[in-house]
Amino acid sequence: MLKQLSIRNFVLIDRLDIEFEPGMIALTGETGAGKSIVLDALGLALGARADSAAVRVGEKQADITAEFEVAGNAAARAWLAAQAEPDADNVVLRRVIDAAGKSRAQINGRPASVSEMRELGTTLLELHAQHEHQALLRGTTQRELLDRFAGAEDDARAVQSAFRGAMQARDTLTHARTAAAAIARERVALETDLVELRAAKPNAVEWDALSHEQSRLSHSNELLEAVETTRVTIASDDGVSESVAQLASNLATAERMDPALSEARQLIESAGVQLDEAAQWLRHYAGKLNLDPDRLQQTEARLSSLFSLARKLRVRPEELQAHWQMTEDKLAQLTAAQDIAALERDVAAAQAVLLEAASKLSAKRATAAKMLSTAATAELPDLALPNASFNVVLMPNAEIETSGAESIEFAFRSHSSLPFAPIAKVASGGELARLSLAILVVCGDAAAVPTLVFDEVDVGVGGRVAAQVGRKLQTLAGNRQVLCVTHMPQVAAHADHHFTVSRDNAVSPTTNINALNKKGRLSEIARMLGGHEVGAATEKLAKELLETSRR
Repeated sequence: MLKQLSIRNFVLIDRLDIEFEPGMIALTGETGAGKSIVLDALGLALGARADSAAVRVGEKQADITAEFEVAGNAAARAWLAAQAEPDADNVVLRRVIDAAGKSRAQINGRPASVSEMRELGTTLLELHAQHEHQALLRGTTQRELLDRFAGAEDDARAVQSAFRGAMQARDTLTHARTAAAAIARERVALETDLVELRAAKPNAVEWDALSHEQSRLSHSNELLEAVETTRVTIASDDGVSESVAQLASNLATAERMDPALSEARQLIESAGVQLDEAAQWLRHYAGKLNLDPDRLQQTEARLSSLFSLARKLRVRPEELQAHWQMTEDKLAQLTAAQDIAALERDVAAAQAVLLEAASKLSAKRATAAKMLSTAATAELPDLALPNASFNVVLMPNAEIETSGAESIEFAFRSHSSLPFAPIAKVASGGELARLSLAILVVCGDAAAVPTLVFDEVDVGVGGRVAAQVGRKLQTLAGNRQVLCVTHMPQVAAHADHHFTVSRDNAVSPTTNINALNKKGRLSEIARMLGGHEVGAATEKLAKELLETSRR
């Protein structure tokens, strides 16, 4: 729900901070006071289009911040999680518009696009007003509302998934049919490459191993000469090892005269041991050194064949094994893609899944359409539409689409003697607002968002009907937050919380908003009842109206 709205330098608003509570909230005030400005500011925080006129005259920028509680809002939390936002119970949306009309958006303090703000906003708040703002006119809204009422949202997603699967299967079959010749040519080329790859059987580590072996074999004589020279220099009777041993013996004699020489003697003896080990290792190495010219020839031939194959296939020699596997995989895919019969079976299977999912969704929609039509129509007499009827029409599509096997249309007639027609064509602004209210009351928990805003939903009604509108808004606010801009005291009296909007023209036009206590609310309801002439009788009537309208 909406927790707080902060507005700075917006149109006629200088500085405004409003805290909101759950339940029904009335926003009242004289015409021109600026009630619509507050809603416009809220709209900007939810991604509405901005321009330079939003900035208060003489200021550099307007700044609007809206904080929403999302602890129980699964849709909002899912959207935030998808954006990698930290899990929290509140989300803060901020919009800054400069005097040139450029704007910046933030979600929880991070820069965001206006489209992201708008997407998130659809999960937080829904505005219901006249034609130009009415989401109920959109076909997608009508379909989504019916699916929520039917408890068929998961079924609708299943149809979307099945539709994508069916389209993919069809596309694969179409591609296979139209590209059969090209696929065949590509298969031949791959099979030709595979003949050589399979014969060569390249190994990922083979190239490096062969390269090292070739280097060793081709220089075996030089290696043997270097090894033997070094070994003899170390191990001969007058070699380095013998000289080191003599040095160690000399120090051992001197050590008896000065024990401090012990460390030097140990280091020389250690060097002698390491020289002996080196001589043994070199002898072992020389014994294993392969001087076989045939092996060298075999190694060089293998390296040459791998290099030639790699150059032909335009890869590095060490990449041949990976290229081999990739070629095998691609050939398998193309072979499968040319199996038209198998692809046709895939299409049939995917279409069967789609048909089953769509049929299940259609059944739920048909049942829900009748229930919603009957229940919403029953609400209309209380809203000064005694002869009106509402009907949810399911129109079969020529074929199943991503939204299902039928299109949804909300139809209306103001009198039983008239035919039903789409609400966008026949419902007036007042009728549409009241019809929307009736549908939302019937849907109850099926409404998607936790905060609903009604902008003058009571237009064109008065007296008993206005009281009924207030009662229905009060009922609707039993399980969500409802913000209502109204000129009708009968509607405002049903609110749990009441704000009044006023305009101060002393210095420059400035819109203010104040939360009313019990006394202030009585005065405001009396003003709404009697205009500027508020007397004892009007105050008494206002008190009675508040008493009879309490939840």
